Formats: sequence, C-alpha cells, structure tokens
Amino acid sequence: MSDETKSDLPATAEDKANTTLDVVTDLALDSTIPAPIRKNAFKAFDRLCSALIDVPVGALERRSAERRAESEARIKIKEEITAQIVQQVQVDPEYALKAGHKFAEKIIREQLNLDKISTIAANELKNNESNNPTNQDTIETTKEQSADSTNQRINGSKEKTISDVWLNFFETEARPQSTEEGQLLFGRILAGEIRQPGSYSIKAVKILGELDQDVAALFKKLCSMCIAFERRGDGFVLDARVPTLGRSPEQNALSKYDLDVEELNVLNEYGLIISSHAPLPPYNLCIGLEGIPDPWPFRHQGRNWVLWPFYPWGVLENFHLSGITFSKVGCELFHIVDQKPTPEYTEDFKKFLEEQKLRMVEVNSQ
Repeated sequence: MSDETKSDLPATAEDKANTTLDVVTDLALDSTIPAPIRKNAFKAFDRLCSALIDVPVGALERRSAERRAESEARIKIKEEITAQIVQQVQVDPEYALKAGHKFAEKIIREQLNLDKISTIAANELKNNESNNPTNQDTIETTKEQSADSTNQRINGSKEKTISDVWLNFFETEARPQSTEEGQLLFGRILAGEIRQPGSYSIKAVKILGELDQDVAALFKKLCSMCIAFERRGDGFVLDARVPTLGRSPEQNALSKYDLDVEELNVLNEYGLIISSHAPLPPYNLCIGLEGIPDPWPFRHQGRNWVLWPFYPWGVLENFHLSGITFSKVGCELFHIVDQKPTPEYTEDFKKFLEEQKLRMVEVNSQ
C-alpha cells in the first residue's frame, strides 16, 4: 500500500494511542522540565493513560510487565465470571457475549477519553514550561549541575507529590468526558495539579464533572467579566468577582450583559458563586499612590491592570468593590476557562472607576 493511500485512512484507536504515547513519553523524558513536574506527570499518566503500558524505556520495563500481567489476569477473571453468570442466570451465551462486547466498548471509549485528556495535559505542561522564563534559567543551569540539585534549589527541599486520592476522583470524573470542551478543561486541571499539587480541590473536580454545556457557558460568561485578585508569585486566586458597578445583585445588575438573576442562581446552585457578598481585599493595594510605586495588579480579560488616581495626592485607604463573588471552587476554575471579549462591560467598569476618580492602566503580565 502506498504512503498516499495510507494517509487517506481514518485514524484508528491504535494510532491515537501512539500519538498519546509520543506526547507523554516526550514529556516524561524531557530533562529541561523540572524533575518534580516530570515525576508527578509520570505518576498521573501511568494511572490514567493506556499508552504508558508500552513505553519503550528500559527503566519502565518492569512496570510495563506488571501492567500486562494485570491485564491478562483481568481477562481470565472476566472469562470465568462471564461463564458463571451464563450458568447462573441461564441465558443464551450469545447474549452474554454481546453484553460483554458492549461493556468492552464502553471501557475503550472511556479510556480513549482519558488518553485525550492526558495528551492535552502533557502539551499544556510543555508549553507552560517552555514559556516560563524562570525555567529557561533552569535549562542553562542543568548543563553544569545535576537535575536533582537544580530542582531542589528552585522548588525547595520539600517536593509535593500528586495525591493518589485526588487521581482516583479525577479519573472517575474524567472518564465520561467525550466533548472537546470537557476534555480541554480536564486536561488543563490535570496539568495544573501536576505542576503544583493542591491547586485544584476534589470538590472542584467533581463540580466540573457535573457541569452541562449550558452551565459551563454561563460560567464562561461570568469569568469573562470577572476581576481577580491574585497572590503574587504563583497566580493563586485569592478573590474573584464581577463588580456590579454600584448596583446590588438583587437589582438584576448584570442583566444588561445577558446575565440575569435566574442564571446567577443556577451558578450558585452549582457552587461556582456564593450568595454572600463579603468585600474584596482592600483595593487600595492596586492603586498607585505616592510611596506605593509598585501597586498590586488585578486580572481582567486575561490582562493585568492597576489603578491610578486622577489626583496624585488623593488617598483611598478603604477602596472596595462589591459584586457577584466567586466561591473557592469558582476561583480554582477561573484560570482554566477561555474568556471571550466583553467590551461593553469593560467600558462600563472603566466609567464606574472614573466616577471614583480612578483610571485603569494595563501593565505587563507577570
């Protein structure tokens, strides 16, 4: 068969597995990626990804043999159980065979979902680390020092390991994710947890698994208008909300932007926002006043912003913004959602700030 003919053939499950194998193997063996991340990546992919059964690396041969032995044992057990069921319930063996095939198809579909999610996570990790300036310093240093000592210097003496319990819950929720959007979000969560274990709670994973497309679209719309107050250094979201621009949520403050009270109630029922409206950390931290040359930026529309007063001598010690408040889970999921432009809301937010004698100024991403 010619190469041209082969290229026209549809991809098989084996082809997809090989693609996943290439991606996760490249990541696991990439010495430019910090060792703790590679260690967590291999642990996660070994649990989730069928491709690692045949990773052609000497160091993994024993684990691969164990996995094959486990698979063979399960096949034998399945055959014995099927025979027992046929005998006990007295059904046509052909019926049991079809039921077994149906179950096998389900398992294969779910495993393909996990493989796709693993591929997305591996690509996210590689892209993130290659674009990380700090990691570029690590790459240069590894030419002269061992990888272990370098990563110990960068990450500290205590390295966090991705939790087995977390992986169990993640696998359960990730298996049914057959849509591209669902696989993308779960892939991003897996990459984030591999990079920094503890970034995503089990509750966040479960809630994400429960979201249907309509609720996910509502949350995406809310995230697109949100401002986020992040911890410096690691981007952990301390607080996220959509300012209601001087109006109370009960006044249908966001209906102008196609988010009415009923839709917000849905997000509240899913645990993505909370009904209480506690104030933000004082936003004077984001204001560039005399003696504060480096104000704390906040995130909006994927960009960093600070606030500058119209009058340099103005003092705003207790500047707060009230609005629709994200829950802890909502804050965790904020970064994995692709935001869409919201020019109308952004302009109204700027006008609201101007009434407070403040202006938004974009700063370089950190």
